[in-house]
Amino acid sequence: MTNTPLPARAALALALAAGLTGTAHAQGAEEAPFARYVSATPAPQFDSADAAVEALRTALTGDDFDGLAALLGLDAAALRDSPDTVEAYAQMRRGAEARIVTQDQEDRVLIDIGWRLWPLPFPVVKAGDGSWAFDTRAGLDEIVNRHVGENELAAIDTVHAYLDAQVDYAAVDRDGDGVLEYAQTLVSTPGMTDGLYWPETDEDGPSPAGEGINTAELDDASAGRGYFGYHFRILTGQGDNIAGGAYDYVINGNMIAGYAILAWPAHYGESGVHSFVANQQGVLYEADLGPETDRIVPWIERFNPGEAWELVPE
Repeated sequence: MTNTPLPARAALALALAAGLTGTAHAQGAEEAPFARYVSATPAPQFDSADAAVEALRTALTGDDFDGLAALLGLDAAALRDSPDTVEAYAQMRRGAEARIVTQDQEDRVLIDIGWRLWPLPFPVVKAGDGSWAFDTRAGLDEIVNRHVGENELAAIDTVHAYLDAQVDYAAVDRDGDGVLEYAQTLVSTPGMTDGLYWPETDEDGPSPAGEGINTAELDDASAGRGYFGYHFRILTGQGDNIAGGAYDYVINGNMIAGYAILAWPAHYGESGVHSFVANQQGVLYEADLGPETDRIVPWIERFNPGEAWELVPE
């Protein structure tokens, strides 16, 4: 067995199931993840930054969810529909009971909450008329930036887990044909072990991609919503840009000449920015394919990073 951490390996099948269709998903098909949280009523204005911060403290220590949402210029009803937001609110409340620290930066004030000094995404900013208010747009932009960073790290972990899982898969003759080969599919055909993931049985044992995957989560990822904001697809050949030139990994029906994977953001600019490719050598590349990512990805059929792609540092 290879040394991918167990949490990453356990999540691999779920992550790869996000790419089962093998095609990109149109970004316009779903609303931008954070747009629906903006309230029709702007964040209230205050005479001073201190007054705005005190209103924040009052809302948190008083367990006023709706008041906090209004203070930040957000829609409370939409926020309540998000389990992540409700959990974050509970953490903010506990943090506010410990301490709230401010950092003055000319016409804006940054706020850190709790003993761990968690940075609130929403700064308090000074308007041209001298009033102060929480900047809703800046806060949402910061949330997106943090979200993107976390998703990209998760995508990189998933790619590494995929590379290791293929090594484990090829260590055993899975189909009894006398050939040690790599998996060409992500999730196995029911009752078979032709993919990187299958439900563990006494006969087959755990799959290289992990075990104990929740089938409901697997179905959710398969529906096209991605895994931590990313879709994944196996590549079955390499192009002219790679040493050795272009060739197929699949020979006589068996993928024995190599393997590669492509990862791309489900919502460019919202769930991720960079796309990633890696092959059996463990070399990982990234590229910002821009707003046209979903239109470019279907044409990427081989591991063939060109000038637009850069090596990802170890």
